Amino acid sequence: MFLEAPRLIPFLLAPLLLIGGCGKPDPVSTSQKSRVMAKSGVVWGRDLANSLGLQEWELCSELGGYDCIGEAHRITLGGVEPTVLGIDKPLPNASASAPIAVDRVAISACSQRFIKDQAGSPVIFGPVLKTDNVAARKEVSESLIRRILARDPEKAEVEGLLDLYQTLTPLSKNLVRDWSVGACVVVATSTESLFY
Repeated sequence: MFLEAPRLIPFLLAPLLLIGGCGKPDPVSTSQKSRVMAKSGVVWGRDLANSLGLQEWELCSELGGYDCIGEAHRITLGGVEPTVLGIDKPLPNASASAPIAVDRVAISACSQRFIKDQAGSPVIFGPVLKTDNVAARKEVSESLIRRILARDPEKAEVEGLLDLYQTLTPLSKNLVRDWSVGACVVVATSTESLFY
């Protein structure tokens, strides 16, 4: 598949995305309700599938046959299962394995999108598959943010994703794939993607 480094990317790059690189943080808007709500796995999965141009069942599969969101990680990702397990209310707090489940789904989904783009008509990663250069990576970064977060990207966010390429350069044997999947995972697992 690809190097383990992309699993660390959300933790390494999160401070850059949150504060816009180095220096003084950008002003933050205050919520009118002073709270954020975590998206359930079903809602996040649907959003992720739509933004990556995948079917929901394509996002992730455990052991080759269990849908990650609907079955394998259903309760972990905030779902319920009243019929078999008798769990008719979501867990009051996120479980310790929730970040692992989120990473698992995001890595699988982003990898699927890259494989599909490489094999046929590209949806997101076409520019870097055609020519791997800064302009192509910038176009892909902007596309990822627009598609997954449904808004225009900020300059610091794009720069953070572009910096990821330099971070992966000494670690990767397939830099285009690792950067593409890693950048996608960073955006897909961002607080803005997981909460509303």
